[in-house]
Amino acid sequence: MVPGGTPHEALSPPLRIAGDLTEEFLVPVDQIGLWNNVADLAATIDVVGGASFARLGQTGIVLVEPRVFRDNRGEFWETYHTEKFSQAGIGAQFVQDNHSISVQHVLRGLHYQVSRPQGKLIRAIRGEVFDVAVDLRRSSATFGKWFGTLLSAENRRMMYLPAGFAHGFCTSSLEAEVVYKCTDLYSPEHERTLLWNDATVGIPWPVSEPIVAEKDRRGQTWEHAEFFE
Repeated sequence: MVPGGTPHEALSPPLRIAGDLTEEFLVPVDQIGLWNNVADLAATIDVVGGASFARLGQTGIVLVEPRVFRDNRGEFWETYHTEKFSQAGIGAQFVQDNHSISVQHVLRGLHYQVSRPQGKLIRAIRGEVFDVAVDLRRSSATFGKWFGTLLSAENRRMMYLPAGFAHGFCTSSLEAEVVYKCTDLYSPEHERTLLWNDATVGIPWPVSEPIVAEKDRRGQTWEHAEFFE
């Protein structure tokens, strides 16, 4: 179960529709994730090169669902294509790839870098995680809001979040492997942590007592966090 008792499948319907898509269409955000109960935020979905891209209003967050080719040998799909992603509105240049393995109930985050902020393209290649992004941009209409969705090896979904967000995830399967691309290099002196269970942010994580690293336990509350302009 995900936060609020919502079944997993409620957050993982295919972004693709039957037939060839000739124009963009809108879906409520609550069909693809959880978003601070903002009922009027919609996701715009279009298909570029066979992959589906769901843009969450003006947040800059994009969910990506690849086109999967199947035959008697197995499956094949593209996890990244610079021209197609750019055409879909993700023109970021990635400079570092990261890979983590987490056991069930591990929570990592909420991490971000000041001065050298990182945009990220995240996916789970094994297992399942509840992945969350918190908007830390003061100039954004969604400043202080968070978005969470399920990324899994089964749904093959990826989430792109631009620079200016804090990011974290919690493992809901027995074990999960998460890989993600970053638009800037890791910079320890610029790394910051927003407290994962801060009451002001109010993320309903799927586990009440997660396994958390010491540095994440010492994360800053919203009141004392550093933000972006």
